Amino acid sequence: MAKFDLERLVGAKFDEIVRALNHVKCEIEESAGDSLKLEVTHDRPDHFSAEGLARTVRGVLGIETGLPPIRLLQSDVVLEAGVIEERPYISMAIVRGVTLDNEAIRQVIQLQEKLHETYGRSRRKVAIGLYDMSRVKPPIRYTRVSAEDEYVPLGFDRPVRVRDMFELTEQGRRYSRYINRDRPPALVDGAGQILTIIPVLGSECCKVTESTRDVLIDVTGTDPRAVVSAMSVLVYGLLERSASKEVALVSGGLAYVHSYTRVRADVGAISELLGVRLALEEFAALVRRARMDYSNGEVVVPPYRINVLSWVDVAEDVALMMSYDAIPREVPRIVAGGRRHRVEVFSDEVRRALLAMGFAEVSNYMLTDESVARVCKPARVLNPVSEMHSTVRCSLITQLVATAAQMRRGGAKIFEVGDVVRDGRTVRAAAFLISHDGVTLTDGLSVLKALCRRLGLECRLSPLEAEWALRGRAALVQGGLAGYIAEVSPDLLVALGHRTPTVVAELFLE
Repeated sequence: MAKFDLERLVGAKFDEIVRALNHVKCEIEESAGDSLKLEVTHDRPDHFSAEGLARTVRGVLGIETGLPPIRLLQSDVVLEAGVIEERPYISMAIVRGVTLDNEAIRQVIQLQEKLHETYGRSRRKVAIGLYDMSRVKPPIRYTRVSAEDEYVPLGFDRPVRVRDMFELTEQGRRYSRYINRDRPPALVDGAGQILTIIPVLGSECCKVTESTRDVLIDVTGTDPRAVVSAMSVLVYGLLERSASKEVALVSGGLAYVHSYTRVRADVGAISELLGVRLALEEFAALVRRARMDYSNGEVVVPPYRINVLSWVDVAEDVALMMSYDAIPREVPRIVAGGRRHRVEVFSDEVRRALLAMGFAEVSNYMLTDESVARVCKPARVLNPVSEMHSTVRCSLITQLVATAAQMRRGGAKIFEVGDVVRDGRTVRAAAFLISHDGVTLTDGLSVLKALCRRLGLECRLSPLEAEWALRGRAALVQGGLAGYIAEVSPDLLVALGHRTPTVVAELFLE
């Protein structure tokens, strides 16, 4: 982003802005001339552009505190939303009275693309369109068009068939796989012009330029909560470029309902968590500097702050406004000498045993994707960073199989020792995998028996039936170790991208 643009939006000198950025976990990666490159945290999509950063920085500096201003109106523009199975949800709003120059347009497009790639899962979950409202004739229809229809895609100077656009453009090659290419979803206005092929590429007919004063936003997707959240971030970003602060809500489709979240916040509990003593007035002032509000024991959170889910998130914002350096340090009170927990000692014994048998150790994240639900019942993350990290793992099995699939070689002998969460408890687990042509349950059992002998444990086996295992090729492990061992079913292997016969065992080191 441009330094002059950030200074203009904030209304402060650059040195003051730099100091304020430290309060919101933004790090300057590169500063050359007037250009500035920042690293922002993934949980603040409103910081993906200069507009959102400026709004936050004004609060840190005390230039403008409390909830950002917004005026909600009902637009006379009507959206006629058809049934689009692959992208069933659409929301529209118009931000009025914007003033845009080349840098402002660049920032708005950057916000759009960053939301596409992160929150939108590369447009698979959410896709966004921006249009000059003065060039659009209502009503607007969310419908399907023919692949033989023509329009002028962004960056083109002539009409092309939709079918050809899929092949001629990078966006077409990347994103058209998400839709029915023969009858793709589109926005069509009352004059019959195609505004965009969703989620692929917009049209030259109504692109946002420096003369645009009213910006029409559309957000489509597969998740209604994600659609509305992305709309909130976009609306508030464009409001930073609007003198009127007016947003006209478009009726039809998934209505964008502007609503503030209210989080019950106990000042005493937050003070205790942070290790400080906060008076009520001081707490309220810090909350308002974070661009929220406080009344009647509740913190009022604007809709673009999609990362604020509980009072703990409020406490983090309060700590940031105070500055972490202002929180007193305290030496921990140690009541006894430290020693290794017996589970850690046992885990190392298991590692040494499996390494001695020729296995290679791998390490995966505690967060994983929905495939683990095929093996056990996981806890799900309310606001996941990505679909690859949407659940807390309750088993190591699917991650081991996925790791073996990525190795892309004839065979694999790997293991992992790590924590899983089962029935609300954190449990240490150890799992090993053998994968090669012709592998059977017998191969896994020989490793399991050798492991039990090396650990000095007596392990007993009994028949087990599991949906993720081949019928009649699984066993329950009891005795010195508890767990299971099985040949993995072809269905699970294919779902995880692995096509080699595989045996896995998972043991819980209680």
